[in-house]
Amino acid sequence: MKKKSFSIIIKLIAVIATITILFSACGGDITTKTIRFKELNVVSSQYSDDALHTSVESSYKSVCKSGLIEMLFDEKTCTVAIRDTNSGNLWTTLPQISVNKQILSSPLEIVLSNGDETIYVLNSQENSVAFGNYSYNAGEDGVLVKYSISLDAETGKADISTLKDEQIRADLSVLYTLRDGSFYVNVSMNNLKLPKGVYLEEVRLMKDFGSYEQSGAEDYIFVPDGSGALIMTGIKDAEFEPVNLSVYENGCLVGAFGMKRGNGAFLCIIEQGDSIAEIHANKNSENSLNNVYASFNTTEILSEDGNRIKKTYGYKYQNEIILCYRFLSGKSATYSGMATACRENLIRNSVLSTKKLSVETKNIPLIVSVQGGYKNSKGKYSVLSSYEQTLSLVTLLKAKGVNNIYLRYNGLYDNANNGSSDALGDFSKKLGKEKDYNALYNYLNSQKFLLFIETDLLTYDYNGKGAKSVDGSKYKVKYDGRFPNPVSAQEFIKLSKLENRVEEILNASADLNFDGYAFNDIGAELYSDYSSNFYSRVSAKKEISAQIPVLTTSKQIMVDTGNIYSVKNADIVTKLSITPVANKENGAYVGIPFMQMLLHGISAYSSDGINSYNDMKTAFLKCVEYGCLPSARWYCTQLDNETDKKFYYDNNINDMVNYYTKINDALGNIQASRMTSHYKVQNGLYCTEYDNSIKVYVNYTDKDITINGIKIPSMDCVKI
Repeated sequence: MKKKSFSIIIKLIAVIATITILFSACGGDITTKTIRFKELNVVSSQYSDDALHTSVESSYKSVCKSGLIEMLFDEKTCTVAIRDTNSGNLWTTLPQISVNKQILSSPLEIVLSNGDETIYVLNSQENSVAFGNYSYNAGEDGVLVKYSISLDAETGKADISTLKDEQIRADLSVLYTLRDGSFYVNVSMNNLKLPKGVYLEEVRLMKDFGSYEQSGAEDYIFVPDGSGALIMTGIKDAEFEPVNLSVYENGCLVGAFGMKRGNGAFLCIIEQGDSIAEIHANKNSENSLNNVYASFNTTEILSEDGNRIKKTYGYKYQNEIILCYRFLSGKSATYSGMATACRENLIRNSVLSTKKLSVETKNIPLIVSVQGGYKNSKGKYSVLSSYEQTLSLVTLLKAKGVNNIYLRYNGLYDNANNGSSDALGDFSKKLGKEKDYNALYNYLNSQKFLLFIETDLLTYDYNGKGAKSVDGSKYKVKYDGRFPNPVSAQEFIKLSKLENRVEEILNASADLNFDGYAFNDIGAELYSDYSSNFYSRVSAKKEISAQIPVLTTSKQIMVDTGNIYSVKNADIVTKLSITPVANKENGAYVGIPFMQMLLHGISAYSSDGINSYNDMKTAFLKCVEYGCLPSARWYCTQLDNETDKKFYYDNNINDMVNYYTKINDALGNIQASRMTSHYKVQNGLYCTEYDNSIKVYVNYTDKDITINGIKIPSMDCVKI
């Protein structure tokens, strides 16, 4: 490689105006700062020396061992590597010297600013190690590395308390340890030191850990997009864009990622810091390697574009960031092995329950979501499924052979579009009389069917005083929880009122006949609240998680979407994605049932209604492949419009009953079993294995396929 001298590139762009406003969040000690400017200036490091950004295996010295892994340390680059002693695979922090390109690889990259239009993207190698402004201490369990990261050597050596605002610097420590056969990377924000007036906006950890240039045909990167996705690094994809997923947003349900390379693999679980994390992945290109890593928004920032950029600084994360890496080899080096490792970690850390799903009947339930009423775009309330109509529907399903039904009743209130009311039991009188509701419940109860009533916990207008964003505006999100209305902006409750809201729900429903609550928001959205009594995303996650057990004391719980922190005490997770959400599938970006492998046997789960998909047959097969309970979304009044094609029950009830019967035959005796493996047998044919030795094959092709003497018909499934 050609070596370049160290330099700093400064993009100089004239700033029209900078306006700084300081105000305190009501009832709390969070201070926010807003600036406005024309364009952003970026100051960053440039590649200077191969020796700083690449690794040489002979330079490593052994530090410690745990289980089947060994930690190595290179004093010259001040980086660690992990050797899997079972396979001999070496996983390095920096790419190996054979990589034929210049990559600014580092174990630690940060984004700093001093509250104006300029940001500084600096890294541990060019802005600390190169200056000699670092130290390390190796112990029995690992290595502690302390970095002073700055623009120049002198600033890094100075007493940090004497620096002025414009002198950019951050002092951070990274602790690398081995414990219980796992590799941990820990950054403590409590030990962070900054000059007065300097913000640490973002931390990027282990960007190129395990990164590689040349890909085998079966090499891939796992990202938690929807149900889970694989980036096939050995397949060319001219349309590929780098993947960026914000944890607990837009279908990113768990803070975990992984990589398979040759006969080895690793899975990384974000044990702390997941609430502020983003997961990034890229394929080998002119300016990158095949890599996957996590970054952390350590200062909450809201940016808005317009004639001028508005940037508001808020909450500063002051807790731990902890990454846990698990290493796999041989037959375990698959995404199924990653899912097993992730599940074990989540159970050990009490994120997932240790319980085994209780199954009282051999018939799996058909989850039927019925829309009672809704407000149209003109604000008029319309009845789609009265109590009498809904009773007729479930009676018809029973007559057609569906012997287990979980009825989810949506839109019960006059303000049905947000599914809530000051008194939970105050349903719309247009749906029917109290005796009609009780007749519906009594029939369901007599058949041992369950009735869930949908309500909101977070997306609820609490006397018009909702949560606020970092800039003081109302917190709104486009949230698709209201059927059949289109997606619209929805306000969210003040988190300080959440406990009161739960109490209100319990009191209002105390005398109501039903079996469970169906919450359409607690598993789908996480937010900070800058109204009175400030709540960060970190504290919000804890508060929401704490309230779910309160609701389960007397009722069962359905949770939509399935953000991992919300499912521990949920009986059923609904609308769990069966495809990637943020990116489209193609030959090089492949959906997998990663979330389903985490949950199967612990919590029941379903996808969205099979009839809500354009291709019901494929959706049915995907439910079988992914171990999902069958689900339908219906209404009972014909509207004579395009919506009827999918959702008016009479148009597809016979198809749904047929799909239910087939799914029940395929999955009926494995509800409580653990999903141990999933793989593609050949193009269009997939196999899912369970811990009771059952295999389920799904054939998506237009031809019958025979495997080991077993015939799997076209567009069908077979259980072995």
